[in-house]
Amino acid sequence: MSGSGTDAAMQAAVVRDLAGFDALADEWDELWQRCPAATPFQTHGWLSSWARAYVPSGRVVVVVVRSGGRLVAGAALHRVRRGPLPVLVPLGGRISDFTDVLVDPGVPTAAGRLAAELAGLRGPVLLDLPEVLPGAMAEGLAASWPGTVHRMPASVSLEIPAEDLAAALARLPSRTASTLRRKLRRIEKSGIERTEVAAPDVPRAVADLLVLHEAQWAGRGGNPEHLRDRFRQHLAGALSRMVDRGQAVVVEYRLEGRLVSSQIDLVDSGRLSYYLAGISPDLRELIDTAALIVRGDLELAGRLGSTRYSMLRGREDYKFRWRPDEVQATRLLLGRPRGPAAAYVAAAELRVVAVRVAKAGRDRMRARRAERSGQGFPATVGPPSATPS
Repeated sequence: MSGSGTDAAMQAAVVRDLAGFDALADEWDELWQRCPAATPFQTHGWLSSWARAYVPSGRVVVVVVRSGGRLVAGAALHRVRRGPLPVLVPLGGRISDFTDVLVDPGVPTAAGRLAAELAGLRGPVLLDLPEVLPGAMAEGLAASWPGTVHRMPASVSLEIPAEDLAAALARLPSRTASTLRRKLRRIEKSGIERTEVAAPDVPRAVADLLVLHEAQWAGRGGNPEHLRDRFRQHLAGALSRMVDRGQAVVVEYRLEGRLVSSQIDLVDSGRLSYYLAGISPDLRELIDTAALIVRGDLELAGRLGSTRYSMLRGREDYKFRWRPDEVQATRLLLGRPRGPAAAYVAAAELRVVAVRVAKAGRDRMRARRAERSGQGFPATVGPPSATPS
């Protein structure tokens, strides 16, 4: 760990190894709890487990700021090369839906000090934050940034109010609500039993979930990363800690004693987020599994006191049944003053254009499917989304 700064009340340091980051675990999560905009993808359990599974030794860069000895800001990053440029990107990678830093809202100068430390690091010429939500703490970092700031649209996530099931159905067109009520009655009659996994049993549950996930997507594409051993290791390590700390819930569904579905929900101060599921193909033939998931999650959100339920990124048709709100994330590219980042930014902007064109094609296909099925999904839903390169 190396330190910098002359202000006795506010001091900064850089942690460059996983052992040093692990030593921050408790105070990192205490800071996370003080940040109302923080998402589960900024918890220590998620970040440290991902770094252990994905980041080569020596590339971790965690910048922390203290005031009076108390941790008041932190950015968990790692070094990569994008073409000829050394770049800092967040721990968590593309399997993390949201990107942010941590800044104590009670310490107004903490964001500025964190920005100064990041901009002054030797080596990297750009900080790339790919999925910044509206109101995220990274926006305060950008406002204090001493160099160049570039913004472009990133992904769209979908969410609804975390209300009881009756209220959620009342928000829908009558035909859609009637169809969903019929499917929910069928779920009730099926005899499926729902349980939540305790922290010590999470590694077993993750392994079982991924077996179901592979069967669910066999022959239908899916994300190949979800089938890799490093992803399993990350989930098992992260969720064991997060379940224990109330930052995640792992749910299993059984039918006549047989595991037929598993899912991962992530929890923050105001939001419950559905992250990943594994579903038996046999169950998909018996019931509407998407309705099963949303029903269970709305009940869980009510118990936890969540105000929003997020289905995260992805524009699958089943999500639009619930008439979700769209949340547009922003990609923030923060460059050093006079840094050679113009080519990197231009390439990122070209990627946004390509994703917009692809999205327009998907929306046209969705509209045609909706017209044939009579479900009435809108042809174009909200602003264009983009996945970072």
